[in-house]
Amino acid sequence: MKPFALASTLALVILVATFSHGSIFLPNLDNRMTTTDSLSTPSTTLEVWNPDLRSSNITSTTLFPPGSQFSVRVNLTDPAPIAGFDITLNYNITNGPNILQAVKTGSELSGGLFDPNTTPAGCSVVVLRNQIDIPPGRIRFAAVMSGGCVANGVGTLFTITFNVTGWGASFIDIVRTNSGGQAITTIVSGPPSVSPVPYQPVDARFQNVPGIPPVALFTYNPSFPVKGDIVNFNGRESFDPISGDTISRYLWIFGDGSVPQAGVNQTHVFVNPVQFPISGNFTTTMIVWDSTNNLPGRINVVVDVTAGIGQTDSLNWSGYAISAAPGTIVTDVKGSWIVPSIVGACGSVDQHSSFWVGIDGLVSSTVEQLGTESACIKGTATYFAWYEFYPQVPHRIQAIRASPGDTIYAEVRYSAGQFNLTMVDWTTGKSFTKLGSVKSPQLSSAEWIAEAPSSRTGIVPLADFGSVKFGQDLPGVSGTCYATVGGVAGPIGSFGSRVFQITMVAPDFTVKAQPSTLTTDLSSFTVVWKWAGK
Repeated sequence: MKPFALASTLALVILVATFSHGSIFLPNLDNRMTTTDSLSTPSTTLEVWNPDLRSSNITSTTLFPPGSQFSVRVNLTDPAPIAGFDITLNYNITNGPNILQAVKTGSELSGGLFDPNTTPAGCSVVVLRNQIDIPPGRIRFAAVMSGGCVANGVGTLFTITFNVTGWGASFIDIVRTNSGGQAITTIVSGPPSVSPVPYQPVDARFQNVPGIPPVALFTYNPSFPVKGDIVNFNGRESFDPISGDTISRYLWIFGDGSVPQAGVNQTHVFVNPVQFPISGNFTTTMIVWDSTNNLPGRINVVVDVTAGIGQTDSLNWSGYAISAAPGTIVTDVKGSWIVPSIVGACGSVDQHSSFWVGIDGLVSSTVEQLGTESACIKGTATYFAWYEFYPQVPHRIQAIRASPGDTIYAEVRYSAGQFNLTMVDWTTGKSFTKLGSVKSPQLSSAEWIAEAPSSRTGIVPLADFGSVKFGQDLPGVSGTCYATVGGVAGPIGSFGSRVFQITMVAPDFTVKAQPSTLTTDLSSFTVVWKWAGK
């Protein structure tokens, strides 16, 4: 093949197509990117339900005056049998006068799935917890089937009786997590798995006075916080459905044992009892009151605070990637980098380094990408831009020369079944766009990568590029490196534990290219060349 600079147009296409910039190659079977997710909506429902009104909305101005009683059933709808449960409820959480008092009757299991009087022959029910007001306002009930039996997954787990002690409104909530960030309410499946069952909680609201309660809503940022992050909470979306009425008070309970805070907005770092940052799942509750009737409304949201960005090794990639959570897709990736020069003289062996942004390839077999190449071909330093709908062959971008030192902006956007690829050389002003598609794209990941591409014989040696700078802080292109995942847009690091820092290694784990940590705004990084490989 002729040297790149002298090749004809056809030869250029053949040259580019000789190499591919495919999906990630892992050095062993220990894929540290594997994660367990429960972000999709579970099929199991756990509901606090009142039999009088046949609802979780226990609202009546006539049925529940002070001095009366009512009951709630904790009902389960599970398509499979269960072996046991451990459920905690909170009530009277409005920081106002208590209007409910739970009563311990001793017959909480009667008539339910775990009724000791209706178990199959040879089996029994073991009650592990039956606690009311330990501490005040908290109920915990736990039971299991012994003797190898299971219970039907649809029905009542237990019943709690309440005395009404005043007028007003309150809540009876399923406690999702404890102050350590761990799940506290658990449903256990039957054999052979005997494992926790994901569930969708449905809390109850009690009200025995007139009025329409306000609606509590809040957002928080970053959407995927990691340990030590300052999380910004915004309650301005809360509203009163009555025209002219407003929200008068806000109260935040962050679920990590910290002191509740007032105000429409709050910032919070999730910490343990000795005030060190902690990771885990924390149930954040916001309660709001309206200005006319002083009625409360509340919302519970579990905030997942992760330990931080994951790390993994690859035989051909170095940089950063985001793995979309189940049920979500990647629809946009934006990146920028400065085309690096080949360091030193080129030798007789061809070497390549590719720099690109794209969708897919982390855990899927297609990659929709575009980038630039810094290579040694036939002893000559060579630079060009390219795009690829892998596993289709790559194509050279004729409109962009991609010289060393040029600042490149690239974007891959998915819409209506097609990928729109855009590249702009900010240094020269030249641009390129391309519409294309692949069969069955997964839309499962976003990437910003320095790659050792592959030929028909395997991964080619990594050309010495010195270092390459990605993201808005380094090349200076605003809004990069950003992605849109599940409809949420943000810089790389804003996606928390969905992010992976990837180090390129040889089969013997010698480092070939090493990415830096992300900059403070979570958007930018540098990849440093270490070794060409063999």
